[in-house]
Amino acid sequence: MTDLDRTFWGLDCVAPTAHLEALAELEAAGHVVLAATGRRLRNIGRLFELNSLRLPAVALDGSIGMDFATKERFHRIAFDPAALSELLDILDTHGIRPCLYIDDRGQPDGDVVLPENPTSEPTHLEFLEEDLNPTLSPKDVESDVLELVLTGLPSDLAHLAAKEVHSRSLGVARVDEPDPLYGGSRLTVSPPGISKVSGVEAFCQWKGHKFDFAAIGDGVNDLELLEAASISIAIAGSHASQATTPHHLIPPPEQSGWATVPGLVR
Repeated sequence: MTDLDRTFWGLDCVAPTAHLEALAELEAAGHVVLAATGRRLRNIGRLFELNSLRLPAVALDGSIGMDFATKERFHRIAFDPAALSELLDILDTHGIRPCLYIDDRGQPDGDVVLPENPTSEPTHLEFLEEDLNPTLSPKDVESDVLELVLTGLPSDLAHLAAKEVHSRSLGVARVDEPDPLYGGSRLTVSPPGISKVSGVEAFCQWKGHKFDFAAIGDGVNDLELLEAASISIAIAGSHASQATTPHHLIPPPEQSGWATVPGLVR
């Protein structure tokens, strides 16, 4: 299992040639390489095309999964509508009106829905425009919401909101800071019980594989996966390298660290 951003590729989202060669080496040796990322399926698809990749992927931190070679979806967990309504009301009391990442059910209309006056950082909202469905409101998609996302928050507000979400058991809230793209703190909320681990487990069940894997990551959303892995590999200097005790540290993608992975998982 591998994270993508700041792990398999850098901020330019272009995988180094050495990483692609290492991936091919692993696949030739019979290893299944699964991507596990916070990105949406549509966004992953464009980046996979850019990098000539057709991997299976667990997206939105474990809420949904698809094999990009076959386009088969093997996993999907959305918020309970009643819990989602309560969650949005709680966040709104803190002045937080997040972006809703939804299951587009394979339709071409977009997989992002915005509330009225969303409070995410403006550059983030501009980035989402390509996949925005302006005809839908949060009420229209209450059965299809896979993750809530907000960027550019003050750290204290992000942590306060995350604490309240957890205290009410309404979801899994993660604070990633500093956000490398938009600054400030990034708050994501997944349905209860969801993580990259649950997504990888769903993939293993779908394929009939033993739940035994190596994991490579860098961020707060990789911590549970690294802890569950039989071989854990973190990016040196990353949040994951400091918050866990990985078996191995590798350099960041700018130094082609992922190219060393085949030698670590043999």
